[in-house]
Amino acid sequence: MAERGNGSSGNVTLSRPTALGGGHGVLRARPEKWGPRAKLDGAAVACTHAGPNSVQFVPPAHAALVFFTMEPQWQIALNSDRRIVDIAPMGSLEIVPAQNEVFAGWTAQKHSLRLDIDPLRLQRLAGMEFDRETFELRPPKPGLFDEKAHTLACWMRHEIQNNELGAQENLDALATVFALHLLRNHSSLKDRPAQVFNGGLQARTWRRVNDFIQEHLSAPLSLERLASIANLSPTHFVRAFKRTTGQSPHQYVISSRLSYARGLIVNTDTPLSRIAELAGFSNHSHMTAVMQRTWGTTPTEFRRKR
Repeated sequence: MAERGNGSSGNVTLSRPTALGGGHGVLRARPEKWGPRAKLDGAAVACTHAGPNSVQFVPPAHAALVFFTMEPQWQIALNSDRRIVDIAPMGSLEIVPAQNEVFAGWTAQKHSLRLDIDPLRLQRLAGMEFDRETFELRPPKPGLFDEKAHTLACWMRHEIQNNELGAQENLDALATVFALHLLRNHSSLKDRPAQVFNGGLQARTWRRVNDFIQEHLSAPLSLERLASIANLSPTHFVRAFKRTTGQSPHQYVISSRLSYARGLIVNTDTPLSRIAELAGFSNHSHMTAVMQRTWGTTPTEFRRKR
């Protein structure tokens, strides 16, 4: 997808896409100077800090925008030449379903977070969570404050801005929870009764999930993937997992990676960079930062004291 315009003043027009391009087509065309972004499996997240501007495009993915500051004159038009002009308060949410033409314009510095999610991924999540893959996203009225969307957006912004200390799975898990929030509150599934579950994971389910985690520490372990191993919806899985272990899935994965890495550091002469790779950290620096934050020591100090 090509971009026309300089991205700093005047209009930015994005050409109509023909394919999703791995879930990142829209963000590839987005000017990098607007802020940091992260690519996920079937999704992408971007923080935007841009001056007065306007954009017009047809997203290949479902797009959700959350404002971190108030926009006094937010212009929005969806599949129409009629532009609605209104105040967009901090925490307001905009949703643009995939393949819908949108125009957006703003007259002040815009601070926001945007999540793009592949329609196939959202459809898969709907099937896991609601046992129904057909639905319609329903964009809210302009200026609607969505407290949970704002909270999740703040957490995602923190993960992107502190990438060295974070983990890809954590950002992906937040994107999954955000997507489920859209389905539960801004789609035709809104009135569908939620399934109610109590208790933790069954013993055999726990063994299956834990074995999978320990055998795949070097690979991405997304919330959606772990929930599918347990044959549960993401929401039920998170609650049952925490009731079973006392930790969230992400916290448990990080703890498992740290323990595995410590064993290799203390008991082998494997280079630290290789240990970081085997344990599922992005690099040696990432492993060192997480270990320092969690245990107050570093891999080098562990190896020196062994």
